[in-house]
Amino acid sequence: MTQRAATDLTVVLDREDPRPLPVQVAAGIREQIAGGTLAPGDTVPSTRFLATRLGVSRGTVVSAYDQLLGEGYLHAAQGRPTTVHPGLERIHPDPARTERERPDTGPPGDQLGGLPPDQRSQAAPPSAHGQLVDLRPGQPDSSRLAGAAWRSAWRHAASQPPSPPPDPLGLPPLREAIGEHLRLMRALPVAPSSLLVTAGAREGLTLLLAATARRNGRTQLRVGLEAPGHPGLRDVPPAHGHAVVPCTVDQDGLRVDLLPEGRDAPDVLIVSPSHQYPLGGSLTLQRRLELLEWAQRWDVLLVEDDFDSELRYVGAPLPTLSALDATGEQVALLGTFSTVLTPSLATGYVVLPGHLRTPVTGLRDTLGVPVAAVTQYALAHLLSSGYLRRHTQRMRTAYRRRREAVQDAFDGVRLARLAPMHGGVDAVILTELPEETVIERCAAAGLLVGRQSKYWSWGADQGPAPRGQGIVVGFAQAGDDDLVDLLPRLVGACTDEPLFDSSPAYSAE
Repeated sequence: MTQRAATDLTVVLDREDPRPLPVQVAAGIREQIAGGTLAPGDTVPSTRFLATRLGVSRGTVVSAYDQLLGEGYLHAAQGRPTTVHPGLERIHPDPARTERERPDTGPPGDQLGGLPPDQRSQAAPPSAHGQLVDLRPGQPDSSRLAGAAWRSAWRHAASQPPSPPPDPLGLPPLREAIGEHLRLMRALPVAPSSLLVTAGAREGLTLLLAATARRNGRTQLRVGLEAPGHPGLRDVPPAHGHAVVPCTVDQDGLRVDLLPEGRDAPDVLIVSPSHQYPLGGSLTLQRRLELLEWAQRWDVLLVEDDFDSELRYVGAPLPTLSALDATGEQVALLGTFSTVLTPSLATGYVVLPGHLRTPVTGLRDTLGVPVAAVTQYALAHLLSSGYLRRHTQRMRTAYRRRREAVQDAFDGVRLARLAPMHGGVDAVILTELPEETVIERCAAAGLLVGRQSKYWSWGADQGPAPRGQGIVVGFAQAGDDDLVDLLPRLVGACTDEPLFDSSPAYSAE
């Protein structure tokens, strides 16, 4: 261990203090732990270094460390530096510190408050089972990324020479690779000049709305949104001052026959034809064609959220709205690599309609490119090498197996049923018990889940899935062996069955 690897200590010794020096050293370290200067897992200085720093014998510091080891404040292992005990809060709980650091928990049952999933980094609170198992939706399994191909892509990106001022639409190698990806994975041939690299779907939608508002000569647009619908993009339009128009959906997707017309038609309509959330359906081909006709008639920009399109388990994927749009002017397709790779990449793309290329390019010239060149080069390498397609196929197989496990667990269960699960990594569980009751029972069973009612945050209660009667869970991060334990607890929490039924609902074999 080197000096720099350890936290610097400011222990003050008083030669007039009647207490022995080892006692003073130990007391000083305890005070720094209690005050938060030293946190669980921090490395403390070597006995030799600290003795030199304090001007005492090494034996004095060794005695102090031995005392703190015995009390559980420090932890030592063969061949490793001494650290503040990682389990300190269990051994020496500090009620005052716990109260200070406790996050705002929001309403009962919503253990992490009202933050969106990508901002909830706090550890889940403990329950009767100990630490809650995080089954909130929208979390892919990123554990298989860190292989040789992944590391090679980042080494390749780091070796690229400094580039001139970036193209406002994104690096050409990445746009070319995304175009090839869409041709192979979505049967959608796209020219690189029509592609925009974004810092995720929200940033892409923000640019589309700003460009459309500039084109229409208005600061406020009317933006149609599916109701109920996925919350990922829902808060973007009102955050920029646009008015929201709720649009009815059913288990086959958007109800085109109920869309407003004439002056009531929105300027922009955001639709998720591949996987409607939370009802689970896919927009039929007939409805897709009718939607395009409606959009052309009333001059509405369709923003196609290609949500979960790569992770489809039922039937062959239908053509994108972009592929069906013969004019090339009516649809902008939003895509992201968050679900198939990891949300931490924060990178996506937009297939731009012809009339928005110039205004979007102008906005990017003004605002700058938000995705680092290193990230763009690495992602281009992952795409062009075929890694992303191979990884997607592997994860689709794993997710399909976990999806079937969830379906088997709820087959024939009283008081609970699954919404259709045609794709994605989440399951919507509709219950006859009140949502609040199910949330509380899940927490008692050691499970942290999402609220189904969040998808009805605005608009009328409508559709076959009643508001406040269910939960949403993510099954991607739970391994096959984990599901053997988790699924009986989840089923028990959603029904009137005993919470901790240990009978296996799924076998990993």
